[in-house]
Parts: sequence; structure tokens; C-alpha cells
Amino acid sequence: MYKIFIDDKCICISNRRAYEAFCREFKEISAAGGLVVRRTEGGPTFLFIRRNGLWDLPKGHQEAGEDIRTTALREVCEETGLAAGDLRIRSGGPAPGATEKEGLIGITDHCYLRNGIWHLKHSWWYAMEASADVQPRLVPQTEEGISEAVWVRPDEIPVLLDHSYSSIREVIRQSEAGNGWE
Repeated sequence: MYKIFIDDKCICISNRRAYEAFCREFKEISAAGGLVVRRTEGGPTFLFIRRNGLWDLPKGHQEAGEDIRTTALREVCEETGLAAGDLRIRSGGPAPGATEKEGLIGITDHCYLRNGIWHLKHSWWYAMEASADVQPRLVPQTEEGISEAVWVRPDEIPVLLDHSYSSIREVIRQSEAGNGWE
């Protein structure tokens, strides 16, 4: 099943050929990011950002020639101020030879109109872990419309999701399905 998000609506396409035909109607863009957990003595906390007034997870566009896992790690660091050495993809990190599926929560698709052109962004979402001793202070990338970067407890996530994107709710739903966050 392919789920494509347009604003708060979700279109479901069950046939791969129909999905591929749908995709050809858009300018396709690849992006990657992550759901980051930090384990503390008080329990796990998760990294969220507020972008353009809504709660989001850090992610960004893939650069030419860049491996999608590298994109995910780079973008999380750029958007939150985390140091690259403080972050890893959960199932093996950026080890040589790691496949793009290791640590993958899922891929979301969402459509948006920009400058009169419809875009379809394929976002690869990875389960990530920050070092326990990482500085709790984060630095939001304001030039990307990010006003806050915060660590939140699991019980705070549902409130944030009420003011988030449908695709982010989907990432959280998929991550709870088997990644053993607690």
C-alpha cells in the first residue's frame, strides 16, 4: 500500500504500476531525516522541531551523489545543532557497507505546490540514537523556518502530533510498530 499525503489528506494506492504512474506526474524529490531518541536516567526523550508553526521531525533534501543515510544524519545535525559524532542510525550506524534499509522506519510521500509546480517528496525516515551525554541544548536552523528544537518525553508526543503534519503522525505510528523505543 502506498500512502501519499496532501495537506491532511491521505491518498492510498495499492498497485505499484499505478503508484509509479502517479509519481511521474510530479517533480520528484528525495529527502531523509530521523526520529531521534536520547536515553537519560529519567527515561527516553525524543527530538522534535517546530517548523513554520507545526511540530515536525528533522529532515531535508538529498544532495547530488549523497547516500540517503548520510542525508538523514546530515540533515538532523544541521537542523538541530547536534554534532555528527553524537548521532547514529540505530541498527549499525553509518558503517561501511550498510544498506539504505538498515534502521529504516519507513518512507513517506507528500505532495505540495511550489512556484506553480507540483512536487512529490519521498522522505526516508530512520530510527536514530543520540549519545546519552549529548548536550541537551539544541540550536534550531532558523533559516529553514525552524523556531524550536526540543527533547520530549514519550507521553508528550501525542500533544505535539495534534499540531503536526499527517506524514509525521505516520512516521510515529510506524516507529511504534516494532522499533522497541522504550
